[in-house]
Amino acid sequence: MPTNFEISDHDTMHVATRAVSPWQRFWTFLGNPWFYVLRHVPLSIAFPLSNVVHVLVPLSCWIFLHELISTRRWCGIALVLIGLAVVAKPFSRIEEKL
Repeated sequence: MPTNFEISDHDTMHVATRAVSPWQRFWTFLGNPWFYVLRHVPLSIAFPLSNVVHVLVPLSCWIFLHELISTRRWCGIALVLIGLAVVAKPFSRIEEKL
């Protein structure tokens, strides 16, 4: 009989043959689009575009759930959009030259 600090062969086999949990499948599914983006878009563009979530979530809550957005949040949304435009503009020029 194993003590508290020993692991038997039966315990090891149980852990090794355990199926992948639904949460692991879910997060793998969510991560795959990000890996696809990273494969085809430079990181210097892809990472700033991940901040679009700070715009889409409040706007979708405002549209679909009729939540109020404070003036401070509107200013934050505007700053994020300005930042995205500043980051995206030089790369659009580079693509035009190609």
